[in-house]
Amino acid sequence: MHSLEERGIVRPELLFGKVNAISANSLQFEFINLQHEPIYFEGRRYGKGEVGEFVIIESQINLILGRIIEIKKSDLELSNLDIVGRIQLLGSIQMDNLKVTAGIDYYPSISDLIYSAPHDFIADIPRRMNNIKPDVELEIGAIDLDRDCKITVTPEKLFGRHLGILGSTGGGKSFTTARILEECLKKNSRVILLDPTGEYRGFDSEDVFHIHLGNPTYPLENSLACKLPPESFVETDFLALFEPSGKVQGAKFREALKSLKLAKIYPQTYPNGYIPKIDASKLEYIQIINALTININDPLYSFNIDKLTLQIEHECVFPEGQEGYGTKAIKIPERWGNHDGGSFANCLPLISRINTIINSPPFDTFFDVNSGHKSLTNVIKQFACSSKSTKKLLRIDLSGIPFEYKAREIIANCIGRTLLNSSRKGEFKDKPIVVFLDEAHNFIGKTIGNEDTLAKLDAFELIAKEGRKFGLNICLATQRPRDITEGVLSQLGTLIVHRLTNDRDREIVERACGEIDKAASDFLPSLQPGEAVIIGNDFPIPLTINIKKPTIKPNSEGANFQKNWA
Repeated sequence: MHSLEERGIVRPELLFGKVNAISANSLQFEFINLQHEPIYFEGRRYGKGEVGEFVIIESQINLILGRIIEIKKSDLELSNLDIVGRIQLLGSIQMDNLKVTAGIDYYPSISDLIYSAPHDFIADIPRRMNNIKPDVELEIGAIDLDRDCKITVTPEKLFGRHLGILGSTGGGKSFTTARILEECLKKNSRVILLDPTGEYRGFDSEDVFHIHLGNPTYPLENSLACKLPPESFVETDFLALFEPSGKVQGAKFREALKSLKLAKIYPQTYPNGYIPKIDASKLEYIQIINALTININDPLYSFNIDKLTLQIEHECVFPEGQEGYGTKAIKIPERWGNHDGGSFANCLPLISRINTIINSPPFDTFFDVNSGHKSLTNVIKQFACSSKSTKKLLRIDLSGIPFEYKAREIIANCIGRTLLNSSRKGEFKDKPIVVFLDEAHNFIGKTIGNEDTLAKLDAFELIAKEGRKFGLNICLATQRPRDITEGVLSQLGTLIVHRLTNDRDREIVERACGEIDKAASDFLPSLQPGEAVIIGNDFPIPLTINIKKPTIKPNSEGANFQKNWA
């Protein structure tokens, strides 16, 4: 079969119109035969003037790519034509090699001819916008007009500037995510999937490593139970989680964290894992503080959280000890004072809240040092950095984490922070990592805590803003783009947009991605399930594609009323 270059893309059989008016970003055309006549050419159907169809304008200097966005009856008082249409101008086509570039080099003239674009040329647009011939490509679907015309994209264009998969419920978002994951598994990839609902548990091959936190809704026999070690949490996490209120609780809580970390660093001085302060000597403590050369707030330094309430109690002391009574009492700066009953009474609600949360189902496996579960941070590092790892996909099942105390949001943020810290150390530079975050609207742009301890869960926002230069890329899948901060959406270089019926969602997409204007976004509500528009910095010409159904389908179907209500 001859190539496009040999056959050309301007086919006389596909001629249907000519230009009769031109503006900055669109043109008006008239039908040569006064009406459009769909035909079958080379076994494929061409509308020859239907809304949504890609067309080629044959100008006197070059070829121009466009898309029909409107067909209407002409004004009979001004024209004797029956039907006219409007074409959105998308890009230019070089005549010698058919390379496609965004923008219009030279505008067409009145009466220039217009042809339907061959399907195989439309499918080849992403490849024809490459500067080099790639070795690795991912097949994600086909053009919406012809399922035989496959769409392939490079990982650089798909993930290089981060990817967003957007769409209303039932639009095919989960199928798209599954399809891209399948294509990644065919390559020598490293992908981490955060699965909040467990719907991707069907990815059960030798290339997939399943792990879970908590008690999954749908447990897998080959899934490894893991826990987040306390060092994965930073001070702001604990402040937002335990919510110490007021000046007394906040100050005692922060001091307790500092004391527990020192006790962990100096176990010979404090063998019980905490620093006793009630009427105790503080000479060793003063010496340690004076000689301290590290940042004690660094997440690298952990502590025994089981001792937290006890340490808070020992923080409720008078600052200095006393010898004698009444006016003859002498302050002893080398010793802590007696128990401060007033401060302790103020901290009792905080102590009760800490005990309740630590022993609650969402956190019991994380804060239980004797659970026997493997450290999630160690598993991630072994998967991402070890040359011995043969797995390509690490699926982290979060469905077993209850919703109480914002547990899912905090734990997912801790995982994102762990990945970001590893990337900043250069651990992913030679082996880039792509993180898929499903149901992203539940984890991005969230704040927790009260007015005294407000904490922003921004790990994935920071990955979107700076992870790319460290070899850490992200793919966000969500059905509620309006709940994703505009700053994060603007960092997504590529968007695969399924049907969006909500006006606010479409407005957010328009503002976040300058490559899609009002004319292109008007097609979004009418997309069929499985259809999507791919747009972005590397896809300045919006393409409507049919996502190829994945071999392993995600378990995202709703209730079967016909079966259960019959």
